[in-house]
Amino acid sequence: MSGGIILIMAQIDDAPGELLGHVVEKMTELGAKNVQLLPSLGKKGRPAYVLLVDIKAEDEPEFAALLVGDLGIWGYRVLQSQHKHFDIRRYRTTLELKWSGGVRSFTLRVKRILNEGVFMRAKAEHDDLAAISEEMQPELRLSVAVLKAAIETALGAEEPGETLGVDFTNWPQKQ
Repeated sequence: MSGGIILIMAQIDDAPGELLGHVVEKMTELGAKNVQLLPSLGKKGRPAYVLLVDIKAEDEPEFAALLVGDLGIWGYRVLQSQHKHFDIRRYRTTLELKWSGGVRSFTLRVKRILNEGVFMRAKAEHDDLAAISEEMQPELRLSVAVLKAAIETALGAEEPGETLGVDFTNWPQKQ
């Protein structure tokens, strides 16, 4: 098979968690577009996994070698599928957090998801949110979930400007 993206499905019935984690990490490094490892129940009631990997068709031999070499699988399936992808636009903005104790600025990566030109959702980058939440401790205790909700609400449907302000002035402070 040549050209395009293919979906590989492999059934795994005898690999330890550490090895599975290593293989998923290696697949990501090799350029997998997506990797999903689903727990399942195999023959004779044994715990097993179903591995789904989106890759470039031309990379199939390299991924096949990894599957047999590291996992010892006997074969895999290439599933015929059509992937529908939304238009993802990536931005960097400066997040300005305000609260009763002050103001701090952070760099924030944001994605806007569009479908046929129509805005669907804005998402802030999780790693940035986690770092901001950690850095704000103990000045302003914000969980990643609360920070994410506030930022994504503030983003709305508009493209982010150079600065995005989020106000936590009325948020409960450390006692």
